Amino acid sequence: MRRNLSWLVLFLAVVILGVALPALRTPPAPAQETAQTTPAAPATDITVAFSRDDDPRAVILGTLGAAHNSVLVAMYCFTDRDLAAALVAAQQRGVQVYVFLDRSMVTSRDSVARSLVQAGVPVRISNNPKIMHNKFAVVDGTTVITGSYNWTISASKYNDENVLRITRPELAQRYTERFGQLWDQWDPALTAALNSPRGPGDNPERN
Repeated sequence: MRRNLSWLVLFLAVVILGVALPALRTPPAPAQETAQTTPAAPATDITVAFSRDDDPRAVILGTLGAAHNSVLVAMYCFTDRDLAAALVAAQQRGVQVYVFLDRSMVTSRDSVARSLVQAGVPVRISNNPKIMHNKFAVVDGTTVITGSYNWTISASKYNDENVLRITRPELAQRYTERFGQLWDQWDPALTAALNSPRGPGDNPERN
């Protein structure tokens, strides 16, 4: 009886080891993870330039010179004739150019508004009775130029200013939408005045 019991115990031990040992030798199959695609971050190129240390004017000129499709400009004070010439040159090579300006640019003796109109660039004047203080441009629907920098010689040579150029399509889209809103907030009478000769003006370049 005792011998039979010993054989039974030995038999059960062999059976248990026969089941357990393969499980110990074989590593568990790795759990299959659900593939998750992380959206790639939009490509962003950022340039920062400070007046008197860097050359923000060159950043703007270079960006306008490389424009292929469109340039939208909303500017409080625009008196830099080289930047105006860059816009005219862009339009002449087939780029769609639109410029939106503060009402002070109608009477400013240094304003480039009339020269842009004479060159065929669409220009509108803001109907804001206070100040249209935006300073930005959108180039080709992908790049935004903004900062404290008015498009003036004073900003380039004398003031402490900054220019930020950001290439990021979704940011440019937001600025494009805002430009469209501004474009509809124009003063027809002030805009029409750009087609007439400028008076002597009492607003010299101040920015």
